[in-house]
Amino acid sequence: MRLKGRSGISRALYVTALGKRVVIVRAFVKKTQKTPRREINLALSRAKSIR
Repeated sequence: MRLKGRSGISRALYVTALGKRVVIVRAFVKKTQKTPRREINLALSRAKSIR
């Protein structure tokens, strides 16, 4: 998801869980065009704990 706020453009990484449930696993303010690998790894580790 792409969100706009006072501190700039933010991104939210999410996963779909059982049924129609959507869980946001990480939200952060983007400072560069490329998503930092650290943010992706953190979101993946949190997603694994949800399933």
